[in-house]
Order: sequence, then C-alpha cells, then structure tokens
Amino acid sequence: MNRSEKNIRKTQGKLKGAARLQYIWDYYKLPIFLICVCIYAAGYIAWRNVTAEYPQLYLAYVNLEIGETLDHHLTEEFIDHLHPDEKNSVVKTIRNLALTENLQEVDASYVHASQVKILAAIDNRQLDVVLMNQEAFDAFSQNGFLMNLDSFSKEQGLTWLEPYFVENIEILSDNASEVLTDPSVTYHSETETYPMGIEISGFPCIKEAGFPDHVYLGIIANTEHAGNAAAYAAYLAGNS
Repeated sequence: MNRSEKNIRKTQGKLKGAARLQYIWDYYKLPIFLICVCIYAAGYIAWRNVTAEYPQLYLAYVNLEIGETLDHHLTEEFIDHLHPDEKNSVVKTIRNLALTENLQEVDASYVHASQVKILAAIDNRQLDVVLMNQEAFDAFSQNGFLMNLDSFSKEQGLTWLEPYFVENIEILSDNASEVLTDPSVTYHSETETYPMGIEISGFPCIKEAGFPDHVYLGIIANTEHAGNAAAYAAYLAGNS
C-alpha cells in the first residue's frame, strides 16, 4: 500500500456518518458509477430475455369480427402447437381491419386507415397470413398481395389442401386513373388468374364460429415465414 492509499484510509477512519460517505463518493464515484452501469446492463439483458417476444407469424383479420375464444385458438393455441416449449414465441395480430366499398357500413376514414396499415405491414414484412371475407379477398387478390398457391403448395407439402383452393384475379395493369379523370375512356386491364386463397369456412374452428359468409385464408406473397404460414393452414384444417 503506497502513502496516498494510507492517507486516504487514515482520513476515512477519522470521518463519521454523512461526511464519510461524501468522502468515499468523492474518491470512488467513477468505479461506483461503472459498477452501477454493469449491474443495470446485466439486469436489462436478463429482463429482455424474459420479456422479449419472437413473432412466428404475423396475422391479420380483415372484415371479420373475431371473438376472444376464436382469437385464442387462432393465436396462442397455434403457438402451443407449433413450439410448445418456447414461451416467448407469439403470433402478432392486426385486428379490426376494414376494406369495403360500402361506406354506409364503415366510416371512409377508417377504411383508409386500414389500407395504410395493411400496406405498411406488407412493406415491412410484418404480415404473413390474412383471414378475410370475399370483399377483402378480392381486394388483396387484385393488388397482387397474395401467394400463388399452386407453387406454394408443392414447395410446402400442402397439395392435399388443393380442393379448398380458390382462384381470383390479379390486375397486372389497367387504365383506372385515366377513367377517373375522363369517364369517356373505356376501362381495360391486363389480368392473371390463379389460386390465391383457401376457403376455410368448413374448417372446424371457423365453422364453429358461425360466420354468415365465406371465410378465406390468404398467404402474403412476400412472407418471410412461409413454413409457419403453411403450418398455420394445416393447423386450421385440423391436419397437422
């Protein structure tokens, strides 16, 4: 121990109470600060490991009212089926989206907000699977948002679901903007037809919910969770 350290300890021995604490802080505040930072960082990392969520699937409900019981089956129970031992795995869900041309039923601003939210989710690769009614199915199809199920089913081993595949029309190009500005212009378009949706109205949990119209499952074309999307379709069909 050098003379400086001896002097510090000697001084500490003479001080009492608050004066001693102040003296310790004045000389050791940097190491104390560094220790506190390390403790905080370790605690934060531990907290993040406990509370972090790992999305296995991004799911949206469009033009559908989904009750709590069905929602639980469509999300948490699927995760329990897919990864029973991974508590931080989740299905991230976008609820209460509305796409409709019947603005007597839904406010126009709400429809616009839903459109913006859907486009943002697709652009950010945060939408994999959509459950929807016929009107929403047509909208997603026409915009080319949905996977071609012919190739997808072969890649993912879902050919057994082909009897439930439903074709729809993608609009590759059209002159809609010209028609809007000049009604005398005749509308024309270039389209492609292929299976884009799975008719799931007869699948156990959907049938039990008693939806009045057809319900479709669509897989987003740019999904980054193709395997889990395929597993989800099989899960709803009760064959997984």
